Amino acid sequence: MQSGITASAELHDAFTTFTSDTSAFCLPVSITSESLTPLSSIPFPSGSSTLSSSVSGLDSLLTPTTPLYLLLRRAPTIQAQSELVAVTYIPSRAPVRQKTLFASTRATLVRELGSEKFSETVFLTEREEVLEPAQWDERAGGWASAGAGQGQQDPGLLSTEERELQAVKRAEEEERHGTRGRDLMGEAGSGGVIGARDGTGAARSGVVMKIDDDARAALGDVAAGASGLVVQMGIEVSSETLTLLGRQEGVSVGDVAGMIPGHRPSYTFYSVGSGVVFIYVCPGSSKVKERMVYASSRRGLLHIAEGEGVKVLKRLEAGDPDEVSARLEEEVRDLVRESAGGDAAEGEESAPGSGTATPSRGGFARPKRPGKR
Repeated sequence: MQSGITASAELHDAFTTFTSDTSAFCLPVSITSESLTPLSSIPFPSGSSTLSSSVSGLDSLLTPTTPLYLLLRRAPTIQAQSELVAVTYIPSRAPVRQKTLFASTRATLVRELGSEKFSETVFLTEREEVLEPAQWDERAGGWASAGAGQGQQDPGLLSTEERELQAVKRAEEEERHGTRGRDLMGEAGSGGVIGARDGTGAARSGVVMKIDDDARAALGDVAAGASGLVVQMGIEVSSETLTLLGRQEGVSVGDVAGMIPGHRPSYTFYSVGSGVVFIYVCPGSSKVKERMVYASSRRGLLHIAEGEGVKVLKRLEAGDPDEVSARLEEEVRDLVRESAGGDAAEGEESAPGSGTATPSRGGFARPKRPGKR
């Protein structure tokens, strides 16, 4: 997709200066007034001699909501030819229009400045991915092995990271299109599929995610179909085990979002009577490993829930609990109308969001032990 945005004269001048000044580590580039424009260049930190040891100097530049291009030099003794790295940083919490604009313009940036000057292009979505030295060391190893015996890489080709990102997006789009749910984040998470065990104990697909007894028992409660039941789950990352965070009955649709934590990822099942809405929230402030584990595990959780008899009719995804409320009310109204055969008035009288149930906002009840449903 072409954005129609081009590099400004100021960017060309700044890039010429940047490539000739080997003490400059980073040239940030933004999009303003429909053109690519430079920000002030950033020098190598004192004593730093590699890209990975210098990225900490970008900390104050990056925010969790503002996209940016970063043109990086790998070492202070290296000039432009084939030794620069073009980073496209598009955080998951950025506005959708900015995400689209920066993603569609990244090829233009490299092409207009000279593709031959860049040895690699990288697409990143989290501050930690930019600022973590270990991740850059891993990429450097990948570049070295990819370059051995393969000659000059076609600069027009996508990088490994971009190809993986596109593959993940396609896979998760296909998953979402299997139901009538909607993605509120505007961008899917990363990772593969975590499978569930079938009746024989064999893995159906991917890696098996464990689930504790309280969480499994709560899924049985969800399957029983009590309207207004909220069951919330999380993952104990160290043991990769699904756990029960809380369970509460008689919750109105307007109160669900207020129960979802804003500081950590979570899965929420909300029972509407005719079916269940599954809500996945992953705040942008979450740790990278948490985001990866949660994003790659939700299909496995849905497999487990299906095995317990849970009928998920809608799926919602969001980067913040505040994004859930209005969309959840809309989805619940749709479910009520469908279950009532088009008689919305009758259905909405008994809907969880009708205001007939006003639960305590004091938090979740203590999880029930297995066998005490």
